[in-house]
Amino acid sequence: MNPPLRRDPAVTALLALLETAPTPGERLSVMLDLAEHLIGVDAAEAMHYAEDAESLATSLGRAAPRAEALYLKGRSAEHLLDYPRALAMYADALIAFEGVEDMRGMAKVLRALGYLHDALGDFATALDHLFRALALDERAGDNGSRAATLRTIGIVHSKSGDTATGLDYYRQSLALADANTEPAERAKTLNNLGINLKNLGRIEESIRALTEARDIFDRLGLSLHKAGSLTNLGLAQERAGQLDVAEATLREALELSERTGYGYGVGDARIALGRLCSRQQRHDEGRAFLEAALALCQRHGLRQLAAECHEALADHHESKGDYAAALTHYRHFHKVEREVLSESAGNKVRALQIHHEVEAARREAEMMRERQDALSKANAELEALNASLTEANVLRISLVDQLERQTYEDALTGLANRRRLDMRLTESFALVQRHGRPLAVAVADLDHFKHVNDQHSHAIGDAVLKALAQLLQSQVRQTDLVARYGGEEFVLVMSETDADAAFVVCEKVRSAVEQYPWSSIAPDLALTISIGYCADTSLDSGERMLAAADAELYACKAAGRNCVSGTGASLRDKPKSARMAS
Repeated sequence: MNPPLRRDPAVTALLALLETAPTPGERLSVMLDLAEHLIGVDAAEAMHYAEDAESLATSLGRAAPRAEALYLKGRSAEHLLDYPRALAMYADALIAFEGVEDMRGMAKVLRALGYLHDALGDFATALDHLFRALALDERAGDNGSRAATLRTIGIVHSKSGDTATGLDYYRQSLALADANTEPAERAKTLNNLGINLKNLGRIEESIRALTEARDIFDRLGLSLHKAGSLTNLGLAQERAGQLDVAEATLREALELSERTGYGYGVGDARIALGRLCSRQQRHDEGRAFLEAALALCQRHGLRQLAAECHEALADHHESKGDYAAALTHYRHFHKVEREVLSESAGNKVRALQIHHEVEAARREAEMMRERQDALSKANAELEALNASLTEANVLRISLVDQLERQTYEDALTGLANRRRLDMRLTESFALVQRHGRPLAVAVADLDHFKHVNDQHSHAIGDAVLKALAQLLQSQVRQTDLVARYGGEEFVLVMSETDADAAFVVCEKVRSAVEQYPWSSIAPDLALTISIGYCADTSLDSGERMLAAADAELYACKAAGRNCVSGTGASLRDKPKSARMAS
């Protein structure tokens, strides 16, 4: 069993100070500091102190600390991946900071809202919040806050695949973050800059930026940030071929993360060390790091990192020839990834609903004030109010349309998402039961897609997924549904299609992917796809057919990938080899 993470000494000191604080005002200040320190380490505990701080600030009539407590509650909820709750809390915090006319506070809440909307896939809303924050920074003449906002805009652009624009905003941020007056902001931007440069293959520049970030964090005593920059630096050093130096850096990142209680950092460093050891044929040591990382992720609910652990362990076992263990971890990887993607989609819908409700409430309050003012004014002002109401109604209709579209559409590829897929499967299987018509379901998965992100960049990976989405749609009928199922996995729902016809379609898709000019996206890039299908309508439901197709996909993976495997009534008398193409 892994030992529990150690408590950050700064948190220990604050807890002791909380016990001896003589006045409610001093207790309030310590609670806010505790919540701030704990957010990256134990978000649930941070939420506890932020809630206590909000309650105490309210009882004391202290508006500014209450606004800060609301903001920290939002950050805690965001770290707990409760995005709808975070969105509502940030909205309350923004109103509270507006009430005390704190422009810096308003700007940091708008930055948080921008980052959150970007995580939810709403790029336009994210940038709208961030440019509102930038306008506040410029009005206040606050270069430190302005540097933070420019950095966040750069992060949003970089995550969307526009790395050139991201780099430009990072450099603007660095120009404002003076090494003497704003060293922490400068180090944070250098860390993000280093990640971007690494992903672009500009390794020497990346190492320089990350080294400077690490040194600043070290000088300022920001252990958690230093741990993160060390992991990024180790990954860049590994890309540069400096394997011994990279290992030493990653071990330092692991030790520092353990010492400060930074659970996410511990998991991230162990995964990096596990992959590095496996790459050097130190298989036992690599597996030990990866299994320790997986245990920690499962213990602390770090599901995204857990998915990375399963994928790394699958690659590890596959490289050793233990295909059964590799397949087990691949299955766990896909299961966790689908759960995260499904939860993310649900959070996105709920968050958009909350955002719409908050905005509607704000508009309603504004309209009520306008109506009260209008009672004492002339009829001419009533016409202006009517025009305002019409504009608000148009905006409301636009928001509803946007919400409906995002509910059923995958943000990256424009294909149907999991929610739309579930509806279509239910409808199609109902027709099978009512009229006895044929139906086929296929699950397609790009082979070794992880290597695309690792060897090229996530921007190239996104471009590949977009191209594959268009390719899939071009190979099927307009009446068929193509949906993104999770990560690099896609589903085809083909009505009026029996087993033999399904095989023909799937083989055509497989061949088209193999022959596609992927090098037009990145030099020397070549990709294949594995497809499992099911046309057995004697199963109980469309979900059972989808599960059967998924099982056939795993058979393809076990058979060496780049093949088609399926099941259906017309194929039951054929040997397995007749149902597999490569």
